[in-house]
Amino acid sequence: MTTPTTIAVNGIAIIPFKAERALLDVQINSTGFSRSFVSQEVQLSCQRLEDLLRKLSSTQTESPNTVAETAIVAHWSMTDIKTTSHLPTDEYGTTLKNAQRVYSTSISFNIHIRDFTKLGTFSSQISILPYTSIHNLKWAITNTTKKASEKTLRAAATKDALERAKDYAKALGLSAVWPVEVREVQWGKCDGGAVKKGQERTMGMRTLVADLDPGVRDLVFEPEEVVLSMRLEA
Repeated sequence: MTTPTTIAVNGIAIIPFKAERALLDVQINSTGFSRSFVSQEVQLSCQRLEDLLRKLSSTQTESPNTVAETAIVAHWSMTDIKTTSHLPTDEYGTTLKNAQRVYSTSISFNIHIRDFTKLGTFSSQISILPYTSIHNLKWAITNTTKKASEKTLRAAATKDALERAKDYAKALGLSAVWPVEVREVQWGKCDGGAVKKGQERTMGMRTLVADLDPGVRDLVFEPEEVVLSMRLEA
């Protein structure tokens, strides 16, 4: 009896999507010699940011607690709060003589932006808040889009694996192939790389002079593609 020939291949499927959300990591942090001053300043900026977020995620319908599908901000939450203190040291780790204790307070927010046309204005509004900065920006698609793409990715990856196996079988002079085992080894997001403009690649943005005030530079963001991929072994 002839031993069957086993052909092991990878099936790969990649689908690019237009970004649906901009995910911002916004941080408010301050450092100083007065614990109460540092804390108060961070809390004040935090309150101002929360007021702005509530305004941009609210709806003008009869249900004030419902976020409108057209709201600029689709989701926001405070993700982290941290307070620390330390005594300054020299390069060898020795506490400096007569050193004052230094206090630090930081608060982080996770913000999902739906309307990219307003993203630049929103970023400018954040930039003028004391002690506030955008530490990171990522492009994403919604969970609904991810869920809807799963079947398509699985089918495409399976078809790719089968076609690869047929190519090898033909090269070996074999007449037919059939699957024996299929194992999913990777599923998720990979880098799209759809927008590459030098240093603009990091944040996917460029700057333009605002029309109303020649002294103000606003940010204009160019969304990158979000690429979902699946790889299986067969």
